[in-house]
Amino acid sequence: MDSSKMATPQNFTRPPGDAENLLEKSSSSWYMFVPTAILVHLSLVQLLRFRAVRALERKYAAYIEDPYKLNYRQAAEIMRLHQLYDTPFLFYFGTQWALVKSYGMSTGTPLLVRTRQLCDPTRVGRRAEDTVILLVELLLGDIDSERGRRAMARLNWIHGLYSKHIKEYDYVHTLALFVFEPARWIDRYDWRPLTRLEKVAYFVYWRELARRMGFGELVPETLEGLEEWKVKYEDEHMYFIPENHMVATATVDLFMRNIPRFLHGVVRALFLSFINEKPVRDALGFPDPSRWATALTAGFFQLRGFALRHLFLPRIAPMDPMARPGEDGRLYRDARWVGFEPWYVADTWYNRLVLWLTSGGKTAPGGKYAGRGYIPEELGPVEFEKSGRKEVLLEAEMMKKYAIGAGCPFAFGG
Repeated sequence: MDSSKMATPQNFTRPPGDAENLLEKSSSSWYMFVPTAILVHLSLVQLLRFRAVRALERKYAAYIEDPYKLNYRQAAEIMRLHQLYDTPFLFYFGTQWALVKSYGMSTGTPLLVRTRQLCDPTRVGRRAEDTVILLVELLLGDIDSERGRRAMARLNWIHGLYSKHIKEYDYVHTLALFVFEPARWIDRYDWRPLTRLEKVAYFVYWRELARRMGFGELVPETLEGLEEWKVKYEDEHMYFIPENHMVATATVDLFMRNIPRFLHGVVRALFLSFINEKPVRDALGFPDPSRWATALTAGFFQLRGFALRHLFLPRIAPMDPMARPGEDGRLYRDARWVGFEPWYVADTWYNRLVLWLTSGGKTAPGGKYAGRGYIPEELGPVEFEKSGRKEVLLEAEMMKKYAIGAGCPFAFGG
């Protein structure tokens, strides 16, 4: 056999141009894949973003023309969409600012100063956490459940301690802030505004809470009526007194506990820009915000809303800030939902890690925070933790007889 005709490795090598062609084809396929993937993602965002709210409106189509026909249980289901799926961040953000704005009312802050619940640095953190827990129990939980009825009865009992010093119409004004403020933030900055069905449902639910607190008959029958009443009430009672500023300043200081000191000036400026109504700022004794702070906060929220609307897929599972029952029967909060101080958080390595990361290493469960959870009938000022238990449980038991549409057969909150 002629050795010159024998196969050699060189006979089997790929022609020099093939490797370059393969690399070029691979590169061009990536050029096609990336924009296609982006286009598919953006199309999915457009397709899915409004699917949940449309489904909700189809389910409650019979109430679109007159949402005031909703009962509070239907209203609660409608509320869950914006509270836990679509717009939870600005819903809770707006709820916080509703509380801050309530400190501009000259009729309410003197009591808060006398009781030192919002002025004493050793008390303000727990008071804030208890307020959040009660709101979560009543807004996100089942108010007809055992724990919901106990939370409602506990709130009534606490208010009963100060009933001689609280004007009944201050309750209505606080309710109005809770109804309007979250919607105002969502409509202005989130990826979609609330529908009229959602707004009226939220009002219907709060009106039910008002009935169970004993002042339901004072609440106007419509959103428009409540807004008109709110404006008139603020014209009469929202003005500066020193107590307003004391309580509002204590709240600012609470927000800044975990902020590095060198950022305090910036954070205070941003805080002022969130209060974008001059009559409220004047009543709280705060100056007008800096232009840069207003532009920065408005720009951030607008950019966030745009990104959520066009770039991010909707949430596939609801947020769940409800406390979980432990083996001891007490309720324990998840460390991710702690606002200021880790009261009622179990002392576990996971919770310690989460709190260390979120607070910059400044807070941890256990120690003075006990870490032993809570039961609704013990919430409130620490000096009353063991008081009123019998009365709260009795009222919670009476609430079992409460029926939809039957009015309020007992003097709840009296």
